[in-house]
Amino acid sequence: MDFLSILSNLGIDMNISFLDIARKMNTLSILHRINIQKQASKNGLYFGQPPILEYVASHNYCTQREVADFMKVSPASISTSVKRMQKAGLIEKLVDDSDLRYNRLKITEKGKELTDKCRKDFDKVDAQMFAGFSDEECQQLYGYYERMIKNLSTDEFEENSIFSLIAEGKKLFGNQNKEEIDID
Repeated sequence: MDFLSILSNLGIDMNISFLDIARKMNTLSILHRINIQKQASKNGLYFGQPPILEYVASHNYCTQREVADFMKVSPASISTSVKRMQKAGLIEKLVDDSDLRYNRLKITEKGKELTDKCRKDFDKVDAQMFAGFSDEECQQLYGYYERMIKNLSTDEFEENSIFSLIAEGKKLFGNQNKEEIDID
């Protein structure tokens, strides 16, 4: 069953434009992000912290560089989050005994508990979003998103993580705001 057939079966008007679909995707993305942010905040975390904590939990004694490489963002952006999480008692920074130039990251018990709690809350948001979808519909939807991502990915963004794409979007948006201020 193709996407338009699914929409037709749901009683959705077939005279929809690409713009209509793009607006629905953007609305969904924003709603998902808001719900995830609410769950992170409920647990006392900022938006970007749960993925860092999950990485450190599964790669204990990793370096900030390794976290940055995983998330495909700059080490400086990870550094700010790590400092906040250290202050909150979620991560410890330990000097590497074999190479004093490096610090190793270790998740604390408090960090583990919050990571597990956030993961459960995030999974609930995802389950709520896909309520009523069959496995086949989820697989089809995944395939549609894969195709759309491939269609829009240029060489510049092809291997980027969602975190680096968000950072790129913020950078572009920031540059546009600066240009508007300069014009005014």
